[in-house]
Amino acid sequence: MNLKSRISLLVLAVTATFGTLIAAPAVNLLAVTFPHVNTLLIQWVVTLSSLFILPSLFMASYLARRFPRKHILIVGLLLYLIGGIGPAFASSFTVILVFRAILGIGVGLVSPAFNSLIAENFQGKERVKMNGYVSAINGLGGALFLTVGGIIASYGWRAVFLTYFYTVILLILVVLFLPKFPPLPVREKSQIKSSKIPRTFYFLAVGGALAVMLYFLIPTNLPLYLSDNKIGSASTVGYLIALSMLGTFVAGLSLPALAQTFRKMLVPIALVMYCLGFLTISMAHSVWVVGISVTLIGFAQGLIFPITLNKTGEIVPTASLPAVMSLFLALVYIFLFLSPLFMKVIQALFHFSSTRETFMLLASGLLLTAIGFVFSARMQNRKSFQVRTSD
Repeated sequence: MNLKSRISLLVLAVTATFGTLIAAPAVNLLAVTFPHVNTLLIQWVVTLSSLFILPSLFMASYLARRFPRKHILIVGLLLYLIGGIGPAFASSFTVILVFRAILGIGVGLVSPAFNSLIAENFQGKERVKMNGYVSAINGLGGALFLTVGGIIASYGWRAVFLTYFYTVILLILVVLFLPKFPPLPVREKSQIKSSKIPRTFYFLAVGGALAVMLYFLIPTNLPLYLSDNKIGSASTVGYLIALSMLGTFVAGLSLPALAQTFRKMLVPIALVMYCLGFLTISMAHSVWVVGISVTLIGFAQGLIFPITLNKTGEIVPTASLPAVMSLFLALVYIFLFLSPLFMKVIQALFHFSSTRETFMLLASGLLLTAIGFVFSARMQNRKSFQVRTSD
């Protein structure tokens, strides 16, 4: 795959995470414009599209065997553009949610297509680099556009949704430079049996989805958190989320070197960074402290997600990759959609009176999980050592 094709493929990464995050600076403004709408529904402007990603995700494997992936990407990007800018011209909150649903369908076509293309066309260290670059470009693109979104938020919530016009650039790149990648061959029954999905994948997918949900607790809760604690302004939300994505960018670029250095210890290190991020934000009283915390959380996410993608590509047969990527992304987007509800449930179960207490509980849980990973890795090393010595 030549350089232009690689770039065209990589830039599509921004549609997955950034596609939902870009609406975050508009949350407080929408709450003021629609005062009678429930707070949870307002938050779902950020994550509702995740629910509607699912139908097209479940069709991804079917579509990949009947249409060139380039055509699938073009249709997905057109829906993404319509759903993205549509709310800017809406006059009711219901219509806004409808457009967010269309956006989700577009993401559901684009995400599995470009993720499976990376897994199919790159192996070993090249795959690690490409998935690292996916995180890096996602983070950098998000940081730049959300910084702009924070500025644009001062002109009103409609202006925030107009920033989705960047999709036109993605469409031009895909049309001009991305190969067609013919449809995948239809598998025979014997091939289906030989490409059985390993059980390890399901644990991997749930872990990766949980990590994404933890990251999305920031954009979905940060606007109200800052407002309740009188930290910053409406534009501050965009800057802080951009800062978290800058952390993701740095993590993506450094992933190959970090993976080579820390190997199995990289996951617990990322979990400790998640822990420190939530611990810091639970005690924050200034924009700078919140900035440090969201950067740590963004960096951790920039490590965990590509590690999950790399491992998936390693353990899953190539013939099953489109279906497996769709299943993995389906779990990710279900958890993402539930992230605002997750916070409400935790607060109700433990009778917490503030978001700070919830963040503190999450920090404790993440620390325990990191310790569990370290012990598990040591046990695996001992077992492998005993096997080698017995041989």
